Amino acid sequence: MRMTKMKFLYLGLVLSIVTLTSCDDDDPVPRITIGSSVTVTNTFESTAFTNGVETDIEDLFMLPAGSLAASANVGSGVEFPAYLLNLYDIDIDGNSIRFEVVAQTGDPTYGDLFRILEPATFDRYYLTFDNAQNVNGASSSNSSVNLRIDSGSVLVVEIGEGYDFKPGQNFTITLN
Repeated sequence: MRMTKMKFLYLGLVLSIVTLTSCDDDDPVPRITIGSSVTVTNTFESTAFTNGVETDIEDLFMLPAGSLAASANVGSGVEFPAYLLNLYDIDIDGNSIRFEVVAQTGDPTYGDLFRILEPATFDRYYLTFDNAQNVNGASSSNSSVNLRIDSGSVLVVEIGEGYDFKPGQNFTITLN
């Protein structure tokens, strides 16, 4: 009987160790579902350009409403290459959102706009998913960028005061 108890004790110890060591904290739970459809739209707000009113980017470029919206499925590649008339590459994966300025110095659309963003200036990117995602919060690699969660299916990347808007600038938002 004593030997049987020892075997059960030993088996319990081994199973506990295996269970605890098989949990991998390096593999975070995806916050965005791969394959989800997402649409990106953009607004801009500043005292200099919009009198402090959040304005659809199409209005600033004098284009038809919604004409700069883009849709894609979240996958392994860059979802929105050269989004917004060749301004940003936007890459979304299960646990992060990454923006990189791809417009170059002298770009005919953006070249004269490169600068450090002023107070009360907001460049917002609305990411609207076809279904609710599991995003509870986020951290940003750039202190002038944050993520606002409007609902389970709407995330807003908000670029604001102090952002150094220039070619090659990039940031990553890590989701939790």
